[in-house]
Amino acid sequence: MSLPPPVAPSLTKDEWRKRAQRNRAGLRIDHARVCQGLRNFLPKAPNGWVLAYSALPGEPDLSSVLADTDLGPFALTRTPDQGRDLTVHPANAAQERHRFGFDQPVASAPQVALEDIVVVLVPGLAFDLAGTRLGHGAGYYDRLLARLGPDVLRVGVSDGYIVGRLPVEDHDIPMTHLAGDMGVVALR
Repeated sequence: MSLPPPVAPSLTKDEWRKRAQRNRAGLRIDHARVCQGLRNFLPKAPNGWVLAYSALPGEPDLSSVLADTDLGPFALTRTPDQGRDLTVHPANAAQERHRFGFDQPVASAPQVALEDIVVVLVPGLAFDLAGTRLGHGAGYYDRLLARLGPDVLRVGVSDGYIVGRLPVEDHDIPMTHLAGDMGVVALR
């Protein structure tokens, strides 16, 4: 896979979101290759909790990685019914269906301490070569990433939409790695 050259962003985040959502349907990334890249990467990561996500339609489905208990322990995020902050729970906790169509730990599941997380696998609509992530715009992951320690490996899990440069705001926390069908690559 060849990465695009860096260019100055000329679109707003909302315009990039619309473009990414239109392009998502046409992208043909091999999610099995994304998962294999993560399986190759995680054994080299520090020991501790790996925070993952439950996929929305179009996002790489990491369930096969989470099933590999040699790579964990794994945690999953929980999107609150009320409030603004994601919580973090063991991936093997009881789960329920969220109104957006993904499974997540139940509210009563034990929580994982954020200081115990060493790797976070972060979904996004688009990423750029500097590690900027474009999410859906609700800010859940922005707030979560800001609460994690500076040494946590932040792996943007891409559905294949990687661009030269996205707009950056003060609250954006860059990814340290990108995972795609090319494997996992360090950004700095």
